[in-house]
Amino acid sequence: MRYCIMLACVLLLLSCDASKQPGNEIYGTWRSLWEDDMTLQLQLHNDNRFKVTLNRTGQTHTNSGWYTTEGNLFLLKDSVNYPLPVCNLSDTGRYHFEINMDTLRFKAIDDPCERRAGALQLERFVRVR
Repeated sequence: MRYCIMLACVLLLLSCDASKQPGNEIYGTWRSLWEDDMTLQLQLHNDNRFKVTLNRTGQTHTNSGWYTTEGNLFLLKDSVNYPLPVCNLSDTGRYHFEINMDTLRFKAIDDPCERRAGALQLERFVRVR
């Protein structure tokens, strides 16, 4: 009987802490579901840095910067120390994000950088790690 009570307590604690499981967090490595000749990988580190790697027709382009989240609000800005930013360094993109199972989607709220907004909100990303 004591074993059953202890097991029930452990299961209750684990279920209450499910929001902190890695599958529910935005940080990690995500890959787009684009066609085979073009891939977009998004790395969201838990120290609020991001890195984007685009492979297209044998060429690789990268970009990095900073992001923050507040609930389902996602804000990002290109890094000032990166040689070729995709967007103006003063432009901050604001998005709503949703994670369903292993799939991440963004919906633009406001982003002055059209290239970034187009790439993020038109694509679904699948968790790689």
